[in-house]
This record gives sequence, structure tokens and C-alpha cells, in this order.
Amino acid sequence: MNKVTVIVPIYNVENYVRKCFDSLLNQTYNDFVVFAVNDGSPANEQVIIDEYVAKFPEKFVGIQKENGGYGSVLEMAIQKCETPYFLVCDPDDYLADDAIQHLVDLAELSEADITIGAKYFIYSDGEDKDYDAAYNTNFTTLKTNSVYNKGSAEFDNLFYIDPSPHSKLYRKEVAKNIKFLHKVGYTDNLLFYMSLLNAKKVVYTDKACAYYLVDRAGNTMTDIRPKALDAHIEVFKEIVKQAQDLKPCDMFYYRMFESYKFILYQTPRMNGTVEEYSEKLDHLYELVESLIPYRNAISPLYKKYAKGGFLEKYRDMQLLKERSSANTFKTIKQKMIENFKVKE
Repeated sequence: MNKVTVIVPIYNVENYVRKCFDSLLNQTYNDFVVFAVNDGSPANEQVIIDEYVAKFPEKFVGIQKENGGYGSVLEMAIQKCETPYFLVCDPDDYLADDAIQHLVDLAELSEADITIGAKYFIYSDGEDKDYDAAYNTNFTTLKTNSVYNKGSAEFDNLFYIDPSPHSKLYRKEVAKNIKFLHKVGYTDNLLFYMSLLNAKKVVYTDKACAYYLVDRAGNTMTDIRPKALDAHIEVFKEIVKQAQDLKPCDMFYYRMFESYKFILYQTPRMNGTVEEYSEKLDHLYELVESLIPYRNAISPLYKKYAKGGFLEKYRDMQLLKERSSANTFKTIKQKMIENFKVKE
């Protein structure tokens, strides 16, 4: 019986998907099945999917569906999979030959709900690769091949992990009840944060198991459309909303506030008009509003970890106070729009 389902969400990646599929065929581990999910792609990936299904029917399952976005693929595939574990391999990325073997061995040895590995960044213009530990090393150091138990202080460090799907093996149980948004990007954040909140044990390895193409046109790393910014905001609002029944630790809320700040500082990259930019900033403030009730959880950790200067820290604390929040964000918004106009 297969132990792992590899979910490959496919949309407009015709030039990359063969390399992804071949990396799965080259795995040293064999007890897995591939869900090759065509999410209504306008390109010709279905011909490639059909080819691999015909050649390797014991390994590849081809699934066609109407376009619903990345989240709709994850939702459908997680519910459909019959294996105890799954991992997501984006079709413009690929896995190291022993990736699944290494992740499964660690998961079974530790009884972990999530097994997380490092990765390599790769680029479309050459053979260079850069090692990435898959977490923010400026704030913490994770111990390789060590088990992190929920409720421990060390477990909080896992919220510094990059939420992208690369090199992550999930036990199906921790993800099966996640409600994924459709027709938006960044839903891999929903998968990671909600699964982490559900997990009792997590294990990390510094072995790079995946190769992540970071500069493909159209992926979330390069998408600067107003629609992409809206999606980023909406996903984090949804994470905060769905987390309420799980009684998250204080570190969760602090990381959600830092996610707001990350999005804020990414907004000037948006390709749009000043009017659109103003609308997106208003949308972003909705995320801030959802975090105001958790100011007492966020504040001590913010004071401990935040890297900004005094004025920035003072402003952020005012932003989380119900009485001063709206006026504080109004000041932030005015400054951001002034800078955006200069760029325009």
C-alpha cells in the first residue's frame, strides 16, 4: 500500500512539468502515488499528464477539474488521497532523488505530523543554486532531526519556518479539515499555518529535499498585480479566522502581525494606479483589525523580536490599540501613497 500522495497542482507550466514528473520517477522511495491535477490550464499539460499516466499507471493519477485556483486543488486532492501522508510538489519545481525517502523515514521514526526539510533556490537563467534553511535564521536556529512537541517553548520557533510547500511532508489528519479559499494565490500559507496549529509533533531536517524555481514569471514571488496583493491579504485574514477554534499560542498572533508588516512593505511593488493602491491598503487594514483583540499576546513578543527603530515600534503598538488604530493606519497609508506616487 502507498504511504504518500504527491500532489502536483498544474496550471500554465507546460515547459516545466516534465522535469518535475521525472524527478518523482527518480525517487529512491517507491510507496507513493502522484496526483497530477490539471486545474483547467489553458496550456497543453494534459497531453503530458496523459503520457505519464499511460506509461506509469501504477504511479500517476491524472485529474482534470475546472479552474479554481491553488487552494481548490489542495482541498480536492487532500480529501481524495487515501494515504497517511502527502506532500505538495509544485510543477515548476522538483525533488532531490532521495527526498521522499528521507522525509518519510524521519516522519515514521519521530511519529511527526509535519516533517520539514531545507531547499535550494534555483533560477531560470542558469544552473546556480542557493541553499535555504527554510526558516528565518535571523531569529532562531532549528535543530536538525529533532522533534518539536506542541506546547514547548521550542515549538514556537517553528512559526519562523517558510510556509511555502517545498520539502514538507504532512500527515493527512492535520490538514483534512482546512477550508481553502478558491480563485486566489498564497493558499500554501493556509496549508502550513493551519496544519502547524493542528500538529502535535514536528521534525526538521537541514537536508535540502526540494529545488524551488523562484523567478518564474507568474508565480507568487514575481506576481505584482493588484489581484495578487488582494489574495495575499485575504489568505492571512482567513488564517486568523480559522485559527480561532484552535486556541493558538501567542507566537502565532505575533507572526500574523509580522505577516501584515511583510505585506505592507511589499505593497509598493504593486503594478497599478494610485487609486488601486489606496484600495489595497484599506484591504490590508482589515487584517490589522482582526489582530487588535490579540494585542496583549503580540506586544511582548513584538518588543522582544522586532528589529525596527523606536518610532516604528511605537507606531505599531498604537496600530494595535483599538482607540488609536484607525488614525495610526491613516498616517501610514498617507506616507505609503506619497512614496507610491513618486514611483509612479
